[in-house]
Amino acid sequence: MAVTVPAPADHAWAGLTEHLHLWWPADELSRWGEGSFFDLEDNALVETSAQDDENVWGEVVDTRPGHWLELKWRHAGSDSTTELRLEMTPDESSVGHRSAPGVQTVEDADRISGATLDLTHSGWTSGDPQDLYDFYREFWPSALGRYRRFMGGS
Repeated sequence: MAVTVPAPADHAWAGLTEHLHLWWPADELSRWGEGSFFDLEDNALVETSAQDDENVWGEVVDTRPGHWLELKWRHAGSDSTTELRLEMTPDESSVGHRSAPGVQTVEDADRISGATLDLTHSGWTSGDPQDLYDFYREFWPSALGRYRRFMGGS
């Protein structure tokens, strides 16, 4: 699944990785609920509770900053792990098109440029609980929607 945001790829990447705590849907995916803080730190996606307890949701297994991030994804209450890949690409349909309406300068073209974040959640096995798979099938579109709104999309 993918989402396009109205921001240059470098800004979109920063929104994804450095400002994750501002858009992450903790009300939908949290081990401790209200007051939890999500952040990418020490090569892991970590949730920290209001009491400073930590839960690692995903361990970074490979990354090329600004381009992709691969995580070994852990599921709360399960020994199961899956793979999560987030890949950022400039949206070629809008990047640098100075002929678009209202675009008169390079700065204007940069302002309307976009980036696409593609999320792939794979590595599921027949031993994984169906309800867990169903949860993430609903969760990721919601999470990406929050990311898009955070980055200025509608």
